[in-house]
Amino acid sequence: MNDVGGCSPVTLGRMPRRKPIDEQALADVLRPGASVATHSELKEIGVPSSTITLRIRDGGPWQRVLPGVVAGHKGVLTRFEKRMGALEYAGPDSALTGLDALDLHGLRTRGLRRSDRVHVLIPHSSQKSSHGFALLTRSRRAIASSVRGGLRVVPVARALVDACRREGALDDVRELVAAAVQQRLCTVAEVAVEVALAQRQRTALPRSVLAEVAAGIRSVAEAKLRAGFDRYGVPQPRWNVEIRNDAGELVVTLDAYWEDLEAELEINSVEWHLAPRAFRKTTRRQRVVVLSGRSTISVLPSEIDDDVEGICREVLQFLRVCAAERQQRGAS
Repeated sequence: MNDVGGCSPVTLGRMPRRKPIDEQALADVLRPGASVATHSELKEIGVPSSTITLRIRDGGPWQRVLPGVVAGHKGVLTRFEKRMGALEYAGPDSALTGLDALDLHGLRTRGLRRSDRVHVLIPHSSQKSSHGFALLTRSRRAIASSVRGGLRVVPVARALVDACRREGALDDVRELVAAAVQQRLCTVAEVAVEVALAQRQRTALPRSVLAEVAAGIRSVAEAKLRAGFDRYGVPQPRWNVEIRNDAGELVVTLDAYWEDLEAELEINSVEWHLAPRAFRKTTRRQRVVVLSGRSTISVLPSEIDDDVEGICREVLQFLRVCAAERQQRGAS
């Protein structure tokens, strides 16, 4: 029998054998709670493009979450899957930043509304752009990252500044910076470096809050009261002053301290102090201050919010009384 076009009858029309799907690898890649993968990853374990297309169509068991990225289930993605999907879409040189990175670093905040979008830094040379829930920001600087919770994240200070640049409210920026510094996730110096390195766009609020933190401010309530003192003529105290004994051990931290008058103001947050352990710590702190001979006045954050001018009048009166008492003691 003659060959046709140089091919023998045995080989004519033979189709290449398809690589079988590695079912165990597929189960590992699309594991519950982290069921996200790229088309490339799926093809590497034997899933052909036609199968991917079939499974993500209407009525199929999978879904397309971002270009080139699928989830191995229908329905709502977990936050982890969203973060994972955004990184998969952005590429191997990307890293989470902003609130998502801060969350993975362990930052605890109160009352901040989380965005549905996942913020990712990408190299400036990347051709990717924001899509769906993936918010991509290009960076001319190298993107240093570490792994937290199984995902790539930028360092705390960089994530913090990126998060602050997305916030429009001064108090939200104050809350973020104060929380990060109070929880010792980063230092004031590290935040200052990141603010200096950041593009000046949308950094007015972080720069303003950084000045407050550099002055010793560690909470939103303190920042509001400090601004009120400037507005209504109250002498600025030293903020968050550590009092130590002769052995160098920390005895108490005074929220606001007028050293010349030995007068202290405490911002007594009910929200933080109602737990039995915290309440005991607060009452012990108050005893330490009183027994040291310092005069003290307490205010609530809610009072600062509602009537900062009235609080400032009371503080001025408190300082006048302290000054009169010191003068009387000096004369006797």
